[in-house]
Amino acid sequence: MMLKGLVHREILKLPRGQRKVAEYVMERPHEVAVCSGSELGERTGTSESTVIRFSYNMGFTGYPALQKAIREELYTPESSFSDYQDDKLMIGEESLVYEKVMERDQRAIAETAKGIDPVQFDRAVREILTAENVSVLGLRASYPAASWLSLMLRYVHDGVHVMHPQAEDPALSMARTDSRSVLIVFSFHRYLKETLEITGVAKKRGAFVIGITDSLSAPISAYCDVLFSIESGTSTVDKAAPLFSFLNALVADACVKNPAAVKKKQEAAREIENGFYYVEGI
Repeated sequence: MMLKGLVHREILKLPRGQRKVAEYVMERPHEVAVCSGSELGERTGTSESTVIRFSYNMGFTGYPALQKAIREELYTPESSFSDYQDDKLMIGEESLVYEKVMERDQRAIAETAKGIDPVQFDRAVREILTAENVSVLGLRASYPAASWLSLMLRYVHDGVHVMHPQAEDPALSMARTDSRSVLIVFSFHRYLKETLEITGVAKKRGAFVIGITDSLSAPISAYCDVLFSIESGTSTVDKAAPLFSFLNALVADACVKNPAAVKKKQEAAREIENGFYYVEGI
């Protein structure tokens, strides 16, 4: 969210009471979009007047104007790809498009890295390594990332598989899910109802849920034990660089924590490749 970036930049300049409001706005914009100023004051342990002063300091004419801005960002009808197209058309007016895009990607990766909680990251990796089975769920535009992560995690865990509701019955996938399972789920704007439903079932069956999304207040957050936010730009397409960099870091840490499994996999793969893929030249 653009508003979240504004609040993040200004938060250290605010009085203590307004900081509480700022933190609530960044963490739970969906709630702020529908609650009154007095309700927000009560939820943050401040007051309606503090909420109004915070709105003024953010450059708005009052709390209703702040709410309107939040609603417009949360419920914009524009598609992710539409945002992507508009953004790239603006860049296209400049020279060296590849350089501009790659510089943005670098900044997005750095921003994502700063937002990672090392304790939660370590917890996620250890849960993956100790789980009996690991399911990876990513629908539509998220499927390539889910497929890649599933492929790479198989170097350290034999029980990893990517879920594909179009090719398999979700009920059958959930049948093998229990308290010894981990579900890694991708959920980006616009949030698919099917993703939430499948994740909800996995959570009820006791699975440890690792969420990868674009906002700490995204709907998927209600089901996650650990949540990672890739907050870069308004388009899901623009999140590809920081997303895959994050996934690469996740896989790398898993490999570092379980080098024996990686070595065993490499040796087995080498034996199969030598006898299956290649023939000696004449």
